[in-house]
Amino acid sequence: MRLHIKVFLWFWLGVVVVSGTLIGLTELTHSRAQDDRLWREKYGPRVDLWARQETHILRTKGSTALEEYVGSFQADPGVLNYMFDAAGREVFDRQASQPVLKMVDSLTQSPGWTQGVDAEERIIAERAIDANGNPYVVVVDFPAPSVLSSSLVDLFDADFSDGRPTQASVLRLAAVVGVAGIFCFVLARHIAAPIDRLRSATRKIASEQLETRIDRDVLNRGDELADLGRDFNGMADRIERLVTAQRHLLADVSHALRSPLARLNVALGLARRNSAPGVTEHLDRIELETERLNTLIGQLLTMARVDSGVEPERRTVFDLAAIVDEVAMDADYEARDRRCVVEVTGARQCMVSGAPDMIRGAIENVVRNAVRHTAEGTRVEISIERYDHGRSGTASVTVRDHGAGVPEKILPSLFVPFYRGPHADNNQNGTGLGLAITRRVFEVHGGTATAANAEGGGFVVSLELPLHPQAGVGQSQAATRPTTDEEHGNAFTAA
Repeated sequence: MRLHIKVFLWFWLGVVVVSGTLIGLTELTHSRAQDDRLWREKYGPRVDLWARQETHILRTKGSTALEEYVGSFQADPGVLNYMFDAAGREVFDRQASQPVLKMVDSLTQSPGWTQGVDAEERIIAERAIDANGNPYVVVVDFPAPSVLSSSLVDLFDADFSDGRPTQASVLRLAAVVGVAGIFCFVLARHIAAPIDRLRSATRKIASEQLETRIDRDVLNRGDELADLGRDFNGMADRIERLVTAQRHLLADVSHALRSPLARLNVALGLARRNSAPGVTEHLDRIELETERLNTLIGQLLTMARVDSGVEPERRTVFDLAAIVDEVAMDADYEARDRRCVVEVTGARQCMVSGAPDMIRGAIENVVRNAVRHTAEGTRVEISIERYDHGRSGTASVTVRDHGAGVPEKILPSLFVPFYRGPHADNNQNGTGLGLAITRRVFEVHGGTATAANAEGGGFVVSLELPLHPQAGVGQSQAATRPTTDEEHGNAFTAA
């Protein structure tokens, strides 16, 4: 069934249910006896007045004027006005119904000026005598009220007491509005739920969860949204195949290049032994470019391993803070050439689950990048924080340098493979894969990696991992203690 048909049927069903609720509530609270009393009180005096006026007009102006007068208020749908003389003949020779004739007979046989009322048939008969002593019977036949019309009148033309609606009217209106609201909500959810699922699946595909597909509940709807879901799944299949093929190609090419590179290094070593003095500079250049190519291939292989996920046998529970300390100590040693120091502050015992070597390499990419780009004589600040939420929590590692930062417009591109920032020319050994590998490593471990410019200058990379659920809940400490590694003159500090 198509979507527009579904929308039509849902709205139609909503109208039917609301109408049925209105009728049901009216019937439950409806009092026919009270209606009859109110109807008699309202129209009884009117019929008496009409009867006197009609006999007067007939006597003084004739039947033509009487016919015009009767037609003036008989214009209401369903209202019939009859006038019978003493012989029981209708003045205009119209055929009356049996209940009307019965009411005329009973009133004619009654002494005095009396009024007859048949509340069930909604008939009022009034006996009147004109100035000449001629008796007449005037009968007004009102239409019987329908349940629906009385319901609508009761609802929207409520009985007001002292200018305020009655409690029954307010409750009835609230019930109808409530039922209508429920059906509108169900309709909105019925239409919007598949769209929400499509939106969620699209976001997962955008975050590289390429195995995401639209579930069968949406595909079995049989409308335009189901068609969209099938098209989405076809698109996702195609994207997954292309990306998987690309990753396999990179891995295969990288593996295939490793052997020629190894033979090239051997040949380069042999060439150095038998080379003339003038070719040494060229051999050094060949060696430099070979090392760069070897580094690039190594990072490509690392990217391929990360994309394949973390094998269960490689997963273990380890202290993230200890990994950060090791990386910071190594980076601090390298930073001495630029008169920089690396400091670590924050929490201890951040137990996480995963592959320690992959996490260590990812953090090392960020820290070494910060050491290269921070200004000489400044610090690279690494902070570790843990956020406990009952049985779950998050470990956060923040790395900040005091360099020039990057333009805001290129921040989203820094984690794209092979993208090199504005300072790439200063680092000929860069490949544009370091931050991309870092993000992929943290994502396969259930974490995140983000980057931003720091307030006051510098660049900040934030790394987050979920804490292991069985790790003990420790107290965060925000202190910085200097090391006493005097023999190496190490400026590395840890908390």
